[in-house]
Amino acid sequence: MAALLAALMVRVPAITSLPMDSDEPIYLAASSEMAQAVRDGQWSRVFSPTLNVEHPSLVKLLYGLGQVAQGAEPDLVSRLAIARSMSMAASLGTVALVAWIHPVAGLALATHTLHSKYGVQAYLDGLPVLWMALAMMLGWRHRENVDGKRFLLAGACWGAALAGKWLHGLPGLALWVAVPSWRGRLRLGSIAVVSWWILDPSMMLNPLSRFFEMLSAHQHYADTLSKETHMLDPILFLASGVPTQWHPEVFPFSLDPVWFGVGMLGIGLNLRTPYGRFLAAWMAVPLIVLMAWETRWPQHAMVLVVPLCLGVGPFFDGLLSRANLRFGPTGLPPPTSE
Repeated sequence: MAALLAALMVRVPAITSLPMDSDEPIYLAASSEMAQAVRDGQWSRVFSPTLNVEHPSLVKLLYGLGQVAQGAEPDLVSRLAIARSMSMAASLGTVALVAWIHPVAGLALATHTLHSKYGVQAYLDGLPVLWMALAMMLGWRHRENVDGKRFLLAGACWGAALAGKWLHGLPGLALWVAVPSWRGRLRLGSIAVVSWWILDPSMMLNPLSRFFEMLSAHQHYADTLSKETHMLDPILFLASGVPTQWHPEVFPFSLDPVWFGVGMLGIGLNLRTPYGRFLAAWMAVPLIVLMAWETRWPQHAMVLVVPLCLGVGPFFDGLLSRANLRFGPTGLPPPTSE
């Protein structure tokens, strides 16, 4: 409850005060295209979008369905409010999930300014972050019971993350390796692929052609960039609290550098444990891809925030353990009163 309250205190001013960001009009236009196709009953246009073809369709479809629920075509402000509200709901859901795993980790995520910014704006990141976090934690906890419903749900959530934005599905590779049996890996991967295909409408008719279309669109976009980015930029965006520089009126200060240092220490100090190695792989897989890929934008670091904040939990547990050893009972009899 404390983590959710902190998340609301940070995100309510953000969702109401942040100006429209550079990519929000692009995703709003794509979602409006989806909404109009649904209103007209022209499902072929849902299966074959013409706007923002480089990204999957699930999040844009959900934004569009939110517009359809409003009845007549809403104006720009209403469309922005609909998309941001859905993104913020997913952001709060992610905080609740992480806080359920470890309260201090939830508090770290609640006050992380990068997640607070892109988790309330009309980007394609807030919802897939929630779906992938669900997939990772359900899959990790039930990796021995590959026939259970929760393990199946983990695979479906992995597919949903891929159907929302490819980048956020990358941590699933770490989960796939963490599953101890090949039967479980085959089951998890199969469910994820089927879920990905079903939940991304643009993949339904010709999945292979659509896959290579998105891949080539990303490569073409990278080739046309005039501004070069550095391979360490994802770490910089994650650790520096840059939203305070862009929007000081919304984020007057940032704990992002603190959470980065504590989270990395928590993961590093627990590498001997299976869970510590799992968190390290969760961060390492997408980070390697981000460092190698030419397009490194601040919102891409959203894929790293959840495992980083989860690393705060083991660090805090270690502090408590050392405090108990230092200040715990000595076994000596209590002093007698005079």
